[in-house]
Amino acid sequence: MVNVVGHSFDAVLFWASLLAACCAIILAIAVHILYSLSPPVRRKRMAAISDKIMRRDMDRLAEYLDGLANSGPAVRQPFELGLAAMESYDWGRAVEHFREAMMQARGAEIVALFNLTGVCHYTQGTLADARTSFEESARLAEQFNDAEGKAPALGNIGVIYHDLGELDRALEYKEQALAKAHQLGDQWAEAIYLANIGNIWHDKGELDRALEYHEQALELSRELGDKWGVASDLASIASIFRDRGALDEALKYDREALAIARKIGHRLGVITDLRNIASIYRYKGMLHEALRYGEEALALARKVGYRLGVATDLGNIGLILTDQHKYAQAVPKLAESLVILLASGYADGPRQVVTGLVKCEDKLGRNRVEGLLKEAGLDERAASDLLDRVDQMRRKKPEPEDNQPVRT
Repeated sequence: MVNVVGHSFDAVLFWASLLAACCAIILAIAVHILYSLSPPVRRKRMAAISDKIMRRDMDRLAEYLDGLANSGPAVRQPFELGLAAMESYDWGRAVEHFREAMMQARGAEIVALFNLTGVCHYTQGTLADARTSFEESARLAEQFNDAEGKAPALGNIGVIYHDLGELDRALEYKEQALAKAHQLGDQWAEAIYLANIGNIWHDKGELDRALEYHEQALELSRELGDKWGVASDLASIASIFRDRGALDEALKYDREALAIARKIGHRLGVITDLRNIASIYRYKGMLHEALRYGEEALALARKVGYRLGVATDLGNIGLILTDQHKYAQAVPKLAESLVILLASGYADGPRQVVTGLVKCEDKLGRNRVEGLLKEAGLDERAASDLLDRVDQMRRKKPEPEDNQPVRT
């Protein structure tokens, strides 16, 4: 017999029951571990990690030049000046030159000029103006029966809807563009649209499907010798591995993409790769390295006038600073990021930035945050708007966990 707290039990029955209970506990723990490591749960866990940092794996826009290089002087000269301004990252001046060329352009030439104008607006962060230009390019392509111009217009409209968070609509436009490019035998454009579609599936949380599209895009880019495409596709594949939790594999792809982008002078690609490497180091808890890469990305984004990139990098730096408990330094970064994102209408990003501001206010207090916003140059109305968003975030009830990673 076995005595336990004043009660007697048969020894064999007692030890058998105890052994059974222990086995049940061990089995439950094993089931929990296996469940936690299952692909859907890993994806949810990585999606939760992604919520802590803004991600923007930039879609490539499809530029379309038609025969502008061979047009008459009245069109060709301002067009060439516009291209030179784009190469110097002077987006506003480029738009002025393209509009000048439109005054004398005819037919498909106008289709191409509206597309180029849209590319400039997009990089400046004015999504509404970019969409207007791309939609006009698509309308005119239909009017002039310009099949070659219709595909890039549709594809670029898809990029805008992607950034606005309308994923199904974006997918519809991208698939139309892909079909037209395939019909025309334009493999360069096909690679772009395959990668863009991969980014949409990524944001839908379908990582395996996204990887299939990016691998097709990478294979095609390599066959064509399109190094810009190769760098972009490698970076997109890296982001999938990052969200799967394979951080070392992701870092390998991002470093390869960065080396190619640097070599060919693809500055927008360099910015994306630096940002992605910063995010990986943040996931690893290597905040000093994360901040170094993030600041390098921000400096280059400012230099080339890539406004959405500036907003994203500011937001990420602000979040890294909050991780380092440098709340007073984080507030102006987060505030500037949020102002740009709200002005552009960009769907992803504001929530993470506001979450960072909430954390800063928790540590510093409302009065101190208000003072920092004023020191950062925000007027009373702008500062009040940001703080209202902080209050809204506090009142918002937690939403059910979903399977979609954050894209920025």
